[in-house]
Amino acid sequence: MIGVRRAHDAAVVVNLCDMRTQLGRILMGAKDVREKHLFSKNDVFSSVWNELDGDGDVQTTGTVWLEPENLLEVSPEIAQILDEHELHRFRDIFKLYKDDFGLSVALFGLENQTDSDKRMAARVMLYDALGYYAQVEDLKPGKKVVPIFTRVLYFGYNTKWSAPRKLSELCVVPSKLASRFQDYHIEVIELAWLSDEQIERLTGDLKVLAVFLRKMRLKQLHDWPKLKITYVPEVLGLLHEITGHKRFKQDKCDFANIQRSMTMCDLFEKHDSALIEKGKKLGLDEGKKLGLDEGKKLGLDEGEKLGLAKGKTEGKAEMASSIARNLIAMRMPEDDIAKATGLSIDQVQALAVG
Repeated sequence: MIGVRRAHDAAVVVNLCDMRTQLGRILMGAKDVREKHLFSKNDVFSSVWNELDGDGDVQTTGTVWLEPENLLEVSPEIAQILDEHELHRFRDIFKLYKDDFGLSVALFGLENQTDSDKRMAARVMLYDALGYYAQVEDLKPGKKVVPIFTRVLYFGYNTKWSAPRKLSELCVVPSKLASRFQDYHIEVIELAWLSDEQIERLTGDLKVLAVFLRKMRLKQLHDWPKLKITYVPEVLGLLHEITGHKRFKQDKCDFANIQRSMTMCDLFEKHDSALIEKGKKLGLDEGKKLGLDEGKKLGLDEGEKLGLAKGKTEGKAEMASSIARNLIAMRMPEDDIAKATGLSIDQVQALAVG
């Protein structure tokens, strides 16, 4: 039995070593992405706590809970060995807050979600519990652990958060035991469902993100405000993660080339203008091709004139249709698409269905 036990222990050690190596590779890749994440910026991170309360309402007291300069990034990896089993979990963003004297005050975590997750209450409870467990293990006599606060940022804009926000919503608790049940509640911030009045009180890139998500929810992708974007590459990267739209996809070269600040109006007008110009070029090129082909078939000067005229007409129609398809993909309202392209509402609707 002892030999079997030792062999088992050796196998566990080998497996744990392999696991550490694999997790190390994963963590290095994850860290590279996390460093560019919008909410890893201390000023944006702190605004989530200073400007919003736990239910997503905007703070009206003006209390500053976190000073950005007092926040320190800590490892998002939480690893513990429990009864010979190594348990690893990775938080999205995890920061330590220190006071002006350099003393640790609390740990703050943000979990980012684009979809509702029925496990979220249990997940956050596990993350927090492991954070406390790790502190207790290294606790010196007479010392105390620091509290942990976690919020979930929900980026969904098609549907509201529908998953349980507390442990009791996952359980069937007998009524006679309800008063003794150890419940656990999570704070979920639904940015797309903030009102205009609430968003108006926000600041910085948190406000930019909230405006964008609200407009996506309401399908009002026009009349962009002149809100300054502080971290342009990070905002674009996050918008691409949230929507999957190619328009926001930026490679490292693009990130490096964006050196100046931009407004939401600048950014989206730039994308819209580029899209429309591309549509015009496609339409004109197709028109020229149609005209020349038709003219060649007739083989006469008059035929060439007729062919070119027809090509221009068809080219304009194709150009309008091409632009309309792109604007439909951007979820622009049908009325605005009709005005921009000269097509009728029925034609726009037909393109949307097709």
